[in-house]
Amino acid sequence: MLFGKILGAAGACFIVSVVWISATQYAFAGQGQDGAQASETSSAQSNTKVRGQRSPLFPALESALKNNKEILAAQRELMALHENIVSASAAFRPKVSLNSQYQAGNKRDWQSFKGGLPSTNSKAFTKSYGLGVKQNLFHGFADVAALRETDLSTRAKWSEYENKKQTVLRNIAVTYFAIIAKQEEINHLKSLLDARRESIEVAKEMHETGTTKYLDVAQANAGFSETEAKLAKADSEYIAYRSQFEELTGFTLPEKLIAPEKLFDERMTEAQATDLALKNNPGVIAATDILNAAKAAVKKVNPEFVPSVDFSYSWDQSYNHSRKNLNSTENKRNSKGNTVGLSVSVPIYDGGSARAERRKYVEAATKAAVEREKTIEELKTQIVAVWASLRAAKQSLVSAKIAVEARALALHDTEEEYKAGVKIMKDVLDAQEKLFEARFMEIQAENDYFSNQCRANALIGRMNARYLKIADSDFSYRAHYDETKRKF
Repeated sequence: MLFGKILGAAGACFIVSVVWISATQYAFAGQGQDGAQASETSSAQSNTKVRGQRSPLFPALESALKNNKEILAAQRELMALHENIVSASAAFRPKVSLNSQYQAGNKRDWQSFKGGLPSTNSKAFTKSYGLGVKQNLFHGFADVAALRETDLSTRAKWSEYENKKQTVLRNIAVTYFAIIAKQEEINHLKSLLDARRESIEVAKEMHETGTTKYLDVAQANAGFSETEAKLAKADSEYIAYRSQFEELTGFTLPEKLIAPEKLFDERMTEAQATDLALKNNPGVIAATDILNAAKAAVKKVNPEFVPSVDFSYSWDQSYNHSRKNLNSTENKRNSKGNTVGLSVSVPIYDGGSARAERRKYVEAATKAAVEREKTIEELKTQIVAVWASLRAAKQSLVSAKIAVEARALALHDTEEEYKAGVKIMKDVLDAQEKLFEARFMEIQAENDYFSNQCRANALIGRMNARYLKIADSDFSYRAHYDETKRKF
């Protein structure tokens, strides 16, 4: 009979959708099988996601995009990095310099023959002003390569920034589901605590009538104390999770949490996920941009005998006043000048430093290519692992639901046998603990399932504001980059 009930419960579990199961009363006295199933159904329905109601996870993620310290620090890093494009563009702009100089000199002359003339002093004061302009016309395309390298390096940092954002959002979502799981654990522990409190009362009543020994009362008290300790630990972990979540998001969670109705497309295969990840994973995109930047850096340092051409123009004006002490006469010599120049230089030998720089950048490009391949291989491995974890979590959910039904029936039968004097209190406590362990296994399976959904979304590049349909922050790195490029 019991075996038939378990099989019936197993069949029912296979058609039940995956929902968050709330705490079920671990009734001990006066609750039959039908009452336990009714309580289970009512409790599950009370915590099922309300259709059309938005999960608090999404406003929390929106808040994180605006307030998370890691994201804000990454934004400032990008803003500082964007100034590199101004430095690289400076090679194509003229260099203008203004100079001014003032000199004062004192000169003494004398002759050393017999009866010679006395010595004479002369003083000179010179003022000069000038304006110089120099323009790079051709430098072997090294400056062009430097500009391209800067642009590609900046884009690689953009991808790293997107990767940082998606990692932060993924961690926040995982923490959110951990909080829900901890709430469920606490609810079940409270139900277990109530059941063990009732166990104490039943054991005392039966001891007073002489049907059981005092050992049953002592065991019931010990079981109650152990459950209290577990509940206290779970409460402290719950508080820690909420504190961590609020620190990451700057958002205060409500007491009632709802899991999102749809966070991930369960029909997606590993092959489809791999194709999407190779195109959209920000880590792969960043590795590709880093490789392109490294290739551009190889051309930046040009050790070949390529001439460089510079145009220069200067204008200067000087005023020279001199005065001798013998006749106190003053001479003034003023001058103005304009100079136009075109300089051509051809590198012949620089001690090997340019070639060494080129070899260094070639090795750096090779390293970037290897790291890109490594990133792709690690991504494929992670996809296989996450999809396997998703399948395992789904199977664990099915198994856990069957186990919960079976353990609930076993507890009911054990309670009846205890009342009949066939079982002892330790058997009842063990049955209660087994039921809690089954429910805890179900909670962990649900947590693993939703957490791996978040990891899967991050791997395929969908843990972002666009896919999640949430408001992004006001910071736009593309707009800031374009604005910075226009600066002189």
